[in-house]
Amino acid sequence: MEEGIELRSQSRKVQGKQVKQLRAQGWVPAVVFGADMPPRPIQVDERTLVKALQQAGTSSLIHLFVDDEPQPHYVLAHEVQRDPLSSRVQHVDFFQVRMDRKVRTEVPLEIVGESPLVKSGRAVLVQVLSHVEIECLPADLVHSIPVDVSGLDSLDRDIVIGDLSVPPGVTIHADPHDVVVSLVPPRVAVAEEAAAEEEEGTQAGSSST
Repeated sequence: MEEGIELRSQSRKVQGKQVKQLRAQGWVPAVVFGADMPPRPIQVDERTLVKALQQAGTSSLIHLFVDDEPQPHYVLAHEVQRDPLSSRVQHVDFFQVRMDRKVRTEVPLEIVGESPLVKSGRAVLVQVLSHVEIECLPADLVHSIPVDVSGLDSLDRDIVIGDLSVPPGVTIHADPHDVVVSLVPPRVAVAEEAAAEEEEGTQAGSSST
């Protein structure tokens, strides 16, 4: 279990178009909801919120305190809305979990180690999957799943979902034969990159006509 991130908030009375005033004052409007509670409007200091979201992502528990309540809400950042131009957080939906019920969420796959073939320049590492869906009790949530590539010592070896190591109580919902990372010769990687760039150029040309 990863230690939860603590976040303080205040009850929010301002709603609708008036939330622009909140944002101008450095607050981000948010809502906390769950199966056992109606949606509750809150507001969070923007800088504090950004830091918490960077640490938690969408897969780590946040201990959300509202006003002066002594007990936190155990929540996940269910949906984060951002301004399309500035990327500043505009609104957050926090989902309150029950510690005795399993949840499903996506977690990133984190590449660790280095393949000896990649280190020597004889291969290029291709990451096919960047995230996977997991299911577990909230107390067993992990921030990421490591993918150790140091054992990839030949071009015919891949790492698949079934090779990944996860803590007890965590289940990955994916085909165990799905490839996570693979090795390709450098010339193949260059050819694939060129083909992808050419396809993007063709699509851009088609959309402009």
